[in-house]
Amino acid sequence: MTNNTVFSARLEKGIASFLAAQKPQASPLHLLLALSGGVDSIVLLHALSQLSTRLPFKLSAMHIHHGLSPHADEWLSLCERVCEAQGIPFYSDKVHVNLRSGQGIEATAREARYQSLEQMRQQLGAQAIVTAHHIQDQSETLLLQLMRGAGVKGLSAMSEWDAERSLYRPLLQVSKADILQQATDLQYQWVEDESNIDISYDRNFMRQTVMPVMRERYPQLDNALARSASHMAEAQSLLDSLASQDVTACDVREEWLGQSVDIQRLRALGDARAKNMLRYWFQQLDLRMPNTEQLQNYWQQLSTVKPHRYLHLPLQGQAVKRQAYLHHYQQRLYCVGKPAALPKTPLVWQGGKSQIWGDWQVQFKVSKGHGIALARLGVNPAAITLHKRYGQAVPLTDGLELMLFARSGGESLQPDAKRPRRELKVIFQMLAIPPWQRAFYPLVNVVSSQPSPTQTLVSLASLAIDAAWRPGRNAYGVEIFLQPLSNNH
Repeated sequence: MTNNTVFSARLEKGIASFLAAQKPQASPLHLLLALSGGVDSIVLLHALSQLSTRLPFKLSAMHIHHGLSPHADEWLSLCERVCEAQGIPFYSDKVHVNLRSGQGIEATAREARYQSLEQMRQQLGAQAIVTAHHIQDQSETLLLQLMRGAGVKGLSAMSEWDAERSLYRPLLQVSKADILQQATDLQYQWVEDESNIDISYDRNFMRQTVMPVMRERYPQLDNALARSASHMAEAQSLLDSLASQDVTACDVREEWLGQSVDIQRLRALGDARAKNMLRYWFQQLDLRMPNTEQLQNYWQQLSTVKPHRYLHLPLQGQAVKRQAYLHHYQQRLYCVGKPAALPKTPLVWQGGKSQIWGDWQVQFKVSKGHGIALARLGVNPAAITLHKRYGQAVPLTDGLELMLFARSGGESLQPDAKRPRRELKVIFQMLAIPPWQRAFYPLVNVVSSQPSPTQTLVSLASLAIDAAWRPGRNAYGVEIFLQPLSNNH
C-alpha cells in the first residue's frame, strides 16, 4: 500500500468518525477549511476535496490575509487558484493585526484570524472550522505551554475536536513528514512563509532549534508528548466535571447580564477547588481565563472581603472590547457583563411596544394592575384594546409626554401612599438592587406643557411606581423594561 493510500485511508476514517459523532443534520455538514497556502493546509484541502465526493459533507475554504508579509497577496492568489481548480467555494478576509496589543504578533494575528474564521463559519452556517495542525504542532504547543507555566488545561494542548470553539483538527495524529511526502508525490503547489525561519518567534525557536535536538535524542518524542497531552485532557475533563458539580452546589443563579453564586459555599470548597470552580465558571460565561497570579489575587480578595463591603473586580471577555466584572454583594458573588451607559438625551415614548435608546432596547408592556396608570395619561379603554390586539400606538392626551431620563442623583419617590417619600438610593437598598445595576434604571417623568410646563417623576423604570400613578387592580398601566442591544455576559 502506497504512502498516498495510507494517508487517505487514515484521514477518511477520521473524517467519517467525526461526521458520525455530530448531531444528525437535515442537510450534509458544512466544513470551513482555514487555508493558509502552506503545505499542511494545501494537502488537507486536496484530501478533503476528494473525500467530499464520498462522504456526506460540504467543503468551503477561507484564507486570512494578515498583511504582515510582502508576499501576502501572492499567498491569497494561490489559495484562490487552487480552490477554483478544485471547485471549492473560496472566501478571504484582510484583517488588521494590532502590533501594539501587548500580546505579541503571533497571539494577536492568531486571535484576528480565528475571529474572522468564526464570523464566516456563522455566516455560512458551517458546523466546524477545519485546521491542518499535525502531531509536531501538538508537541510544540505542549512544550510552549510548559515554558509559560500553564496548568492542566494549557498542557492538554490541542484536541482533535474542540466543540467550544467549533474547531476540528483531523491531522493531529499525522506527521509533518507524511504531509510533505503526500505533497511531493502528488506535485501540489504551496507557499513557504519566510517568517517560519525567524527564531525570534517562540514557536519558530522551538521548531527550528529545540525540537530537532530533542527528537535526535528521543525518536518517539512526538508520540510521547501526544500521549501526555491526552492524559492532561482526561485530567481536565475530570476537573471540569467536578467544577460543574461545584457551580451547582454553590447555588448558581441567572442574573441580569450574568450569573451569581453563594460566596459562603464557594469559600467552603477550599482554595484549590474554589479556584478550579472559578476557572470553569469564567469559561462557561465566555470570559478570557485569568492567569495564575490574577486568579490568586481575585481569590485572595474574595476570601477576605467582609460581608458588608462592596467588591468590584474586572475580567476580560473573549470578544474584543468585551468586559465583565466580579462583584461581591450581600453574600453572593456576581459575574456580570458591563453594558453601555444610558444616553444623556431623554427618550420620548411614541406609544409603541419597543423603542431603541442609544445602546438599549426599551420595552413598553401594557398590563392590568401594573406599571404607570394609562388613565392618568388620558388614554381611553378603546385605545388600549387596539394596542393589545393590533399593536397600534397608544395615544396620550395632547400636551402630555412620557419621558425616560438617566439618573442624576437626589431624586425621590413615594411608592407607598401611607409612608413618606424616599430617596431612590434608599429604595434601591430596600429592594436589594446591587449597586452596579442602579445606574441602569432610568427615571420616568410625565412632562406636561399645559397650562404651564411641568415635569413629574412617576417611576423608576418599573422597579418602583409612585403611589399616585399606580393603576387600580383592574385598570391598565404601562411597564417599562430595558435590555442592552448586545449582551456582554
